[in-house]
Amino acid sequence: MRTKIHPIRGALIATLLIATACSLGGCELAYLIAGNGSHAALYKLPKKNRILVLVDTSAGSQISIHAMATLMTLVNQTLYQHKCANRFVPAYRIVALQRRNPEKYQAMGIADIAHAVNANDVIYVYIKRFDVTIESAGQLTKGNADALVKVVQANGTRLWPKDGSPGLSVTARIPTGTAVSQSPQMVQSDMVTILARRISRIFYRYAVGYQPKSQ
Repeated sequence: MRTKIHPIRGALIATLLIATACSLGGCELAYLIAGNGSHAALYKLPKKNRILVLVDTSAGSQISIHAMATLMTLVNQTLYQHKCANRFVPAYRIVALQRRNPEKYQAMGIADIAHAVNANDVIYVYIKRFDVTIESAGQLTKGNADALVKVVQANGTRLWPKDGSPGLSVTARIPTGTAVSQSPQMVQSDMVTILARRISRIFYRYAVGYQPKSQ
């Protein structure tokens, strides 16, 4: 059923739209017109706290120490760029701690590691799966990664999520492609980049675009 707009009401709507447009920047206005918006942070880090991004992995995961360090570094950099916190534990501190005494490191809990590097809060990333698959006699490659993310205090107290779950699930998928266009090294690098972006977005507001339900 068609609805007739009253002239005065129509003028008021037009005025509100103009005022909104004037108050928004170019990108925000474009998102508004296109029917897009933003996704709020799921958890906000205390800006004054020293944050440790700690990546752990299951025994069956193929992720290397270098890839784990890269993941930690990328998350640190992204969160700092978005002003989520001011102080982060550099990845090399964790790598050095791990290499100094691997057996002792494996026995350390989150609180032990946080204390060793003087961290207040820990973004704990547990890599359940990180597989780079090579098929068809090395002609095809693909990748799959699954991780759980939670935030805990240095003393081990859970901060987020509060629902008692193991953590928020974060995934990365690289579809099958020719090894010429995506080598195993590229697949690993792309998965680390995807995981870093999706983990970081937990902690800050970011723009999202409209996608049809069929996609």
